[in-house]
Amino acid sequence: MNQEVVAVVEQGEGGVWVEATQRSACGSCNARSGCGQHSLSKLGRPMRLWIPTDKHYQVGDQVILSLPQGGLALSALLLYGLPLLGLIAGAILGQRLGTDLLSAVVGIMGLGLGFLVAKKLSEQFTKQWHPQIIDGCAGVISTKLVE
Repeated sequence: MNQEVVAVVEQGEGGVWVEATQRSACGSCNARSGCGQHSLSKLGRPMRLWIPTDKHYQVGDQVILSLPQGGLALSALLLYGLPLLGLIAGAILGQRLGTDLLSAVVGIMGLGLGFLVAKKLSEQFTKQWHPQIIDGCAGVISTKLVE
């Protein structure tokens, strides 16, 4: 399970908006050209993430966010791979049954079916893939950021 220190930047009904507080090694290592963290930091705007929670946190609190191991890769494979597989399978089936036009139509239908199946599966696994705030980590949870 991956963990990241994040800061609560906004409260909402049923959860909080968080942003990563750790800007890690940008500027202090020599791997800038191959570093994803450096590339993301050059975009300028930090990424915000909505985390549903029943607990109440104050703006500025630092919390530890738990990211499921392999959850990002699995969800990307599901959300992009299934529609692509549906498109290819539909196009091949349409080509075997008839013309190029039928191949295109059945391919688009396979793409749509892939999106529907991906949506249903993502709704089923959303709890397992969604990051969660870890409780009970002394020294990090609910400590104010010093600016």
